[in-house]
Amino acid sequence: MVDFNEVYRDVDAAPVRVGLVGAGEFGASLITQSLDHPRLSVPAVADLDPDRAVNVLLRCGVAAADIEICRDAAKVRDVLAAGRGAVVPDGHLLVDADLEVLVEATGAPEAAASVSEAAIKAGKHLILASKEMASVCGPMLGRLAADNGVVYSLPDGDQPSLLIGLISRAELLGLDVVMAGKASEYDVVWHRAKGELRYHGKTFEAPDFADCWNLEGADIPEVLADRAGPLGPTALKSVPDLCEMMLVCNATGLKPDFEAFHAPLARTVELPDVFRPETEGGVLMNAEDGQGVVDIVNCLRRSDELSLAGGVFVIVRCSDRETWKVIRDKGIPVSSCGNYGLLHNPVHLLGIEAAASIIAAARGGMPTSGRAPQPTFDLVGRATRAFSAGEVLDMSGHHHSIDGIEPLVGPAQAAVPGAALPFYLAANARLAVDVRPGEILTVEMVEEPANSALWRLRREQDAAFETPDAAASVT
Repeated sequence: MVDFNEVYRDVDAAPVRVGLVGAGEFGASLITQSLDHPRLSVPAVADLDPDRAVNVLLRCGVAAADIEICRDAAKVRDVLAAGRGAVVPDGHLLVDADLEVLVEATGAPEAAASVSEAAIKAGKHLILASKEMASVCGPMLGRLAADNGVVYSLPDGDQPSLLIGLISRAELLGLDVVMAGKASEYDVVWHRAKGELRYHGKTFEAPDFADCWNLEGADIPEVLADRAGPLGPTALKSVPDLCEMMLVCNATGLKPDFEAFHAPLARTVELPDVFRPETEGGVLMNAEDGQGVVDIVNCLRRSDELSLAGGVFVIVRCSDRETWKVIRDKGIPVSSCGNYGLLHNPVHLLGIEAAASIIAAARGGMPTSGRAPQPTFDLVGRATRAFSAGEVLDMSGHHHSIDGIEPLVGPAQAAVPGAALPFYLAANARLAVDVRPGEILTVEMVEEPANSALWRLRREQDAAFETPDAAASVT
């Protein structure tokens, strides 16, 4: 690994001054990390609820006397100049403040688009944790940042940047990446003595689960189907999972194995067996044409086993069988056929790791998630129930999902009538027409909101990258 202290060595540099937009879990962990970090300072926080931001700062250990709520940009400048912390209700109030980097972590697509564009144009590096907005117009922001001499990056601490880094390391080593993936947010935990599975706070009876615990010598797709059976219709794929993997595709050139993803229940040690081509007994349908694919896994484990913890991984081809036999003997998972090996990073640490992306941008002039994302794929949506014209597609919940809309990843298209609508352009939009179950949402099906920065940036992206007009479709 690189000695990062050498890469970013600058003993005379002051700490990087960061403005944080969004005081949720990610933001709180960044604030806490910054308090004892000699190279990082977060003197300004924006949140629609300033009192929530103040409470987060207090909980993180910031003294009340060092916090002031500011309602205008002049007050922000005065408070920061006095060495105190500014809390604001609108991220735009931080755009012209004495800050080097803006970390956008609201998860609100429209608001994130507006403040991110303004920050870049004001000469600030942008670390974008709002993957929802990045899925719509991230490449455009990357190009805009390059034109303004600043860095646009997804943050370490979220899986896309970490997986992009792991893929690039494998490629640097000369390894052939067959597949890259991430673990979903929640594990499925088997309690053998009780004959039950537990997933995301729910318990499922599984008295015969021992019959499908081991893959050795079994038909892998059949066993994977048996494993999923006790969970019934429980969703094992979330919008953020597919959104994040779409961003990885656009940064690396990998592609989805198929539009809806496999998302199997698998143990960490099984990944090289599960994620190998169908012709060799695995689940991958499109990994034999020389181009790597992406997917996700739901980590299956016993209650006494270590979690994959939302980590990331790559499956590489074992071209030198003798070397990989030695590596397998050292405990690295290798497929039973000996052709595929696992490299993995089993954790992601939210804002704690974001420090790496912030310092890389401000002191190294480089993004941790790749320099030039391309609009190759889009996250889109398919209706799973009937909708009526006039209904609002409310984005809600921890996962920022839209009830009744299934996420898919398909080839990017320009956002014009007839083309599949990017998923987060649908968020909180009003339907202009009735929609039947099974229909892909298309651009003309929703009413375009007035003065939307998100829609405008997407149109600018389509023009700048010459995104094809419905050149391909999701079915």
